Amino acid sequence: MAWQRKTPFGYMIQNGEIICHPQESGAVRDIFARYLRGESYSQIAGGMERLGIRYHQHTPQWNKHMVKRVLENERYLGAGGYPRLVEDRDFLAVRLRCESRTTYAPCPPDLAPVREKAVCAVCGARMKRDTKRHGRPRWHCQNPECRHSLYMEDELLLKQVEERVRRLAQMPLRFKAPAAAIPATDAVRIENELNLCFNRAELNPDYMKTLIFAAAAERYRELPDPAPRQKEVGRGRQAQENPLDGRALWAFFGEAVSAVRMGRKCLELELADHVAIQTREEESA
Repeated sequence: MAWQRKTPFGYMIQNGEIICHPQESGAVRDIFARYLRGESYSQIAGGMERLGIRYHQHTPQWNKHMVKRVLENERYLGAGGYPRLVEDRDFLAVRLRCESRTTYAPCPPDLAPVREKAVCAVCGARMKRDTKRHGRPRWHCQNPECRHSLYMEDELLLKQVEERVRRLAQMPLRFKAPAAAIPATDAVRIENELNLCFNRAELNPDYMKTLIFAAAAERYRELPDPAPRQKEVGRGRQAQENPLDGRALWAFFGEAVSAVRMGRKCLELELADHVAIQTREEESA
């Protein structure tokens, strides 16, 4: 049987006023803290049961859906006449972690620099990696009108990119400053959250102020290096002088390469001035 709470978990009605429940309000803060420490919904639910805290008075059982409802309840920010139970920064941190868990695709750390610059060789849109098809690494275009995709093992992709970067490091070229960085994932999520707040019937000025400052901080973090050309040339010199130094090679990759264009028959490195270093596979007979 399903029971519906008339008053949100963490609150109670006393003399016609909404006040903090002495036990449940502490549990709300504990749930947020546990989630930010890395516990799953199910682990948090088990913890609440062991503490003897009830979400419904009719049963001692918790489930992950109850925990999820607590973590998504904006009333804990003091909205709608409810007393504040959670700080804006903690609520935002939980929202960002929830979204990152739903969009996460396993990726080896060594492949991260390539993933950040991967674009479709057909249309130029971002390429995303996942392993949903039988555990095989698949790269697919994010443009719904293109949907180009390809399968490539991580080791092969790293090898091919590294070969092109080594060749690039030996070329006596000077490059323009890199293009502006693509906004970080957290910056996009924060701005999306801010847009949602603006569209709500009831505004929460304090939470919106927190979002605005957080968005500004993320954008500030993305500002380009004031001397990109000098840094790029220096990285290239290090890669030339130490061809076996993988760290220097990938540092040069980060400075000199603006995109990795991925296609079924080609893999191209696009430089800041749109020069492409490429190798195309021969068509099989």
